[in-house]
Amino acid sequence: MEELSLKVIKGPNFKDTLSKENDIPYFIGYMSAKDLVAHHKIPYSSLEKGDDGYQRPAGYARIGAFAKKIANTKVDFPTLVLLNVRDKTLLNFVKGSTITYVPDMHDKLYVMDGQHRVLALKTAMEIAMQSEDEATLDKINNIQIPFGLTITESVLNEMVIFYDVNSNAKGVPANVKEQINARRVAEGDDELLKQMELTGDDWKILANRILEEVVKDYENVWFKRIKFPNTEVMYPNVGNFAMTKYLSNIINSNETKMVSDKLSFSKEVFNAYWDGFRMAWPKAFDENASQYSIQTAMGADVFMRLWPFMKDWIVRNQSSNAQDLRNPRTYVKPFKKIINASFGVDSSGAQKQGLDYWLKGSAAGAQGAGEAGKSSLAGKLEMWLSADEQFTA
Repeated sequence: MEELSLKVIKGPNFKDTLSKENDIPYFIGYMSAKDLVAHHKIPYSSLEKGDDGYQRPAGYARIGAFAKKIANTKVDFPTLVLLNVRDKTLLNFVKGSTITYVPDMHDKLYVMDGQHRVLALKTAMEIAMQSEDEATLDKINNIQIPFGLTITESVLNEMVIFYDVNSNAKGVPANVKEQINARRVAEGDDELLKQMELTGDDWKILANRILEEVVKDYENVWFKRIKFPNTEVMYPNVGNFAMTKYLSNIINSNETKMVSDKLSFSKEVFNAYWDGFRMAWPKAFDENASQYSIQTAMGADVFMRLWPFMKDWIVRNQSSNAQDLRNPRTYVKPFKKIINASFGVDSSGAQKQGLDYWLKGSAAGAQGAGEAGKSSLAGKLEMWLSADEQFTA
């Protein structure tokens, strides 16, 4: 009969939901991934009569991605997997700092929290076995997984712990995640950078670095108008996660791909583009920015979508000495043309044109709402720029 000798530290007892007494023993320790995978059980919820499961279905895409990472790289497991043994007789097998767990006698290790980690470990082992990679399988089997263990026969207590953990859990917001990733790379996390290169996300590192610099530049159009976590901003502003996505129009362009210093080039082009916009229409920026929708998320999105089209228009319609994408003056003429041609009807049915079209609550906002609206508005920008175009020396 198999016995697992688990080294543990006794923690404070948990509260029993029915008796309200703090008499549910709780232990913290480590066990091998092999033992955890072999003896776990996930109490899934179903509609069958008498079912007492409570776990939501697993996210298999998430499990697969994590399993590949476990199989191919070193992965740390800093967070406890919460387990329960539904047999109080296990308390008789606690001697000092050791629990002797006998699976055939004490039943399974019920997973209250951490099912995706457990299933990813199981899948990673299967990947190694299918490829007959004994070295990788041995590595995964011996990963030490931290666990928290309660001993209670009450499924209700399991449910309460599951609910408390998941109802109070807070995912990492996208804007915080992007900033953390950029700083991890800056601090020398080469492994993360390699992963991002493999997934094609390494451009986000450049975008974040650019935005962190421009938001602190007093002379910049976007000074204090890009919202990073825990930073002071002015109104209007755009979240750093959204602005990172918009900046991809420049960073992932062919022009950027063909230069060696992609960071400097992308930053100079981004700054020149918006500086040129401000030179063309100073009334819409700085102290007047709050009156217009240009530096809102909607405005930033549609105008950044316009850049690839505008840079091609510049090549066809401006002289060679007015084609430097890093010079603000390059963009003055096209921005003047676009805003002068702006025309539409606001939500009250009134016609708006020129810079008035871009006033807050005016026609631009009415026509650029939602993804479909922004796509349509970006198309109008291209139309206004290319209408009756002719070469100007």
